[in-house]
Amino acid sequence: MTALTIFCTGFVVISSIYFFIIILINVGIFRLKRFVRTADRPLTMISIIIPARNEEENIGHCLRDLESQDYPPHLVEVVVVNDHSTDLTEERVSGFAQSHPSMNLRLILTGAPGNDQAFKKRSIRSGVDASSGDLIITTDADTRLKPGWISSMVDFYERQDPKMIIGPVAFHEETSFFERLQSMEFFGLMAATAGSCNMRFPIMCNGANLAFERKAYLETRDSEDDLRYPSGDDLFLMMKIRKKYGAKSVKYLFAEEAMVSTKAKKTLREFFSQRLRWVSKSRGYTDHVVMAVAIITWLFNFLLLSTLVAGIFSLHVLFFSLFLLGIKMILEVPAVFRIMALYGKTRLWYLYPVTQVLNLVYVSLIGILGNAVSYEWKGRKISPLKRNTRE
Repeated sequence: MTALTIFCTGFVVISSIYFFIIILINVGIFRLKRFVRTADRPLTMISIIIPARNEEENIGHCLRDLESQDYPPHLVEVVVVNDHSTDLTEERVSGFAQSHPSMNLRLILTGAPGNDQAFKKRSIRSGVDASSGDLIITTDADTRLKPGWISSMVDFYERQDPKMIIGPVAFHEETSFFERLQSMEFFGLMAATAGSCNMRFPIMCNGANLAFERKAYLETRDSEDDLRYPSGDDLFLMMKIRKKYGAKSVKYLFAEEAMVSTKAKKTLREFFSQRLRWVSKSRGYTDHVVMAVAIITWLFNFLLLSTLVAGIFSLHVLFFSLFLLGIKMILEVPAVFRIMALYGKTRLWYLYPVTQVLNLVYVSLIGILGNAVSYEWKGRKISPLKRNTRE
């Protein structure tokens, strides 16, 4: 058996596994029912945790959206955790609290940093410790929220009884071609998030729109040494809750009013820094399903990109790789377009082929560089190779 035969056989096996995962995600997406909340009176006390660092331009919009929620105010507390901002974030939050005394809003400082780079994780820990709600909902300081966001989350929680709720996240105000490309690419991530969760093998979540029981958080947050990794405040918690309570304990909320919006990155450098941060946590994965899907996804994209390049020298290799790329695009399109329909962004359909090709390049590169290359995050230099110690 020649080396080429072995390579092709291995590639076909990896492709088959990858396509099977995509089929499962599609099944999960189309089994997912749109959630419609009822008019029942809610009973759950909520704590909204917002980690914030250098968000003076955005935090006011987020707080105004929270003030406009249709959830009973006496059942909501908002805790903004100032992660040692060097701008006017603290003044913006303090001023908002003074001008809106009826809103249960508090500003605290994140816990003292240890010998690690887990800044956001420490902010969330500080926020949870300073709050009292039975259900914790996290979002980012640069998000925009619909008036029924909290009500939808709580109604889903009270009717479905999950330990964790994964909410939809989308980009908005995309003005440039690059921002629209990011929005289209992000639909694929959200499709994988929703479909896998509904098939009871959740592989992703996003801290910009995440809810979890306080009790579940406290029972699992110290069970793994995840403070060694800069990113993963959301995914590590999801993996631990799934491990402790089972796959049924993590559910995806498929509802338009539960959607959180944020802005895409303006520059290629900001985009790569964000994705390097996301990938840098992969060394800390403990869930075998998440690990397997991540490895298969990277291998498939890397091998497909390699064969496309090798196709320059061989028409047979080129046709083989284009055939696999075509299958990939056909299989992924149903789930992606259902998510686009939920977000009302089907007008971006023309970017789908472009992002499919670009994904091959960036996924292959980021998968390698994310565990080795330093990046900037909110004015801080982060090194994935830094050896951190336990808290």
